[in-house]
Amino acid sequence: ISEIQTSGHRRFCCKAAMSLLEQPGNDDAIKVFLRVRPPDDKDAGRSLCLDVTGPTTLSIACKPEAKTFTFDHVAGMETTQEEVFACVGKGIIESCVAGYNGTIFAYGQTGSGKTFTMLGPSDDKNNFTHHLRGIIPRTFDYLFSLVTREQQKNGDLVTFLLKCSFLEIYNEQLYDLLDNASSSLHLRESMKRGVFVDDLTEKNISNGKEAYEVLSRSWVNRRVAETSMNRESSRSHAVFTITVESKRKESKGGVVNIRTSQLNLVDLAGSERQRDTQSVGIRLKEAGSINKSLSALGNVIMALVEVSHGKQRYVHYRDSKLTFLLRDSLGGNAKTFVIANVHPGAKCFGETLSTLNFARRAKQIKNKAVVNEDTMGNIVQLQLEVRKLREELAQLKCLTFLLFK
Repeated sequence: ISEIQTSGHRRFCCKAAMSLLEQPGNDDAIKVFLRVRPPDDKDAGRSLCLDVTGPTTLSIACKPEAKTFTFDHVAGMETTQEEVFACVGKGIIESCVAGYNGTIFAYGQTGSGKTFTMLGPSDDKNNFTHHLRGIIPRTFDYLFSLVTREQQKNGDLVTFLLKCSFLEIYNEQLYDLLDNASSSLHLRESMKRGVFVDDLTEKNISNGKEAYEVLSRSWVNRRVAETSMNRESSRSHAVFTITVESKRKESKGGVVNIRTSQLNLVDLAGSERQRDTQSVGIRLKEAGSINKSLSALGNVIMALVEVSHGKQRYVHYRDSKLTFLLRDSLGGNAKTFVIANVHPGAKCFGETLSTLNFARRAKQIKNKAVVNEDTMGNIVQLQLEVRKLREELAQLKCLTFLLFK
C-alpha cells in the first residue's frame, strides 16, 4: 500500500475513483423528460401557451410574467420517437441488464401523447417495425440486442431468462391483461419479493418479436373510450413489466452470481377535467378514479420531496394501488425516468401548468438503486470470495483517502 504514494499511482487512484463515480447507480435522482406534443388540427391558428427555450428549459405564458421550468431534457414538437428513446430508454435498459431495477412512466393530461410516446400510432397493427413506434417496442429490440451481445461475449458462462407480465389498474382494481378471464387481483408484500401482484400471469420471452406479440395481444384488452378531448382515451393505468434474470458462472470454484431486475414500462391514464371532457355516467366515474389515483401519486411525490430535504414525513404509498405497486420506483430501489407529456394549446393551460409543477417536484426525488445480486456455490469458495472482496474494499478505501487527502 505504501508504494501507491508515488505520483504515477496517484494518477491511477484518480482514474479509479472517477470510474467508480461514473458507474450506474451513483446518480439515482429521478430523471424528467418533458415532451411537448404538436397542436391538434382544430387548434391550428390558435395561440400557444408554451415556448421551448433550450434543450433543458421551457417557459409557459403566465401573468404577470412567464414562468421558466428546467428539466433534464425538454423535447419540442419536432422531436422524433428515436430521439426520445435514445435519451430515456437506452440508459435504463442497460442498467437493467446490469442488475438494476428500472421504471419509465408517461404522465400528463388526457390527449397529451402519452400512449403515442410509449406505444406508437394506435391505428397501425405493426408497431414493432413502424418508424413511429414508441418506447415499449424499441425497448424489446434494444433489450434483446444487449442480451445477445452478453451471451456472445461470455459464451456458456452467462445465461438469461426473461419474463413479462401486463396489468391494468381500473377503478382501483388490478386486472391481468394476459388473462382475459381473470378476476380482480390482489397486491401483496413480503420480505423476499417486496410488493407483488398475487396470481399475475408471467410469460417467458426469447426475442423482441415474441415480446411484442404478447404486448399486442394483451393491449387490446385494456379499457379505452372516446371523450371530447381524445378519440381513444385510456381509462386505466397500464404497467408492462419485464423481469430479467442472469446467471454468471465464475471460471473457478463453481460460484454462480444471479442478478434479477425488473423493468416497468408504465402508461398512466391522463388527468381529466369534466368540463373539458364532458364525461358523464361510467366515464365520469372512471375519470374520478383516475384523478384520485393521480392525486395520491402527487401527494407521494410531495412527501418524498420533503423527505429529500431532510424533513420527517410518512409517505402514504398505500393510498392507491398505483403508488403502492410503484413504491420502489418512487424513492426506492430503482432508476426512474418520468416522461411528462404536455399540450401546448392555450386551452390546456391549467393542466399543462399542473403537469410542469408535478414534473419539477418529481425531479427532486432521490432513489437508492442497487444491483439485485445473489450468489450460489460451495461454502469454502464463498468464504474465499468474501475475503477477496474485503481486501478490494480495503484497497479502495486507501485509494480514496489518498485521492482526497
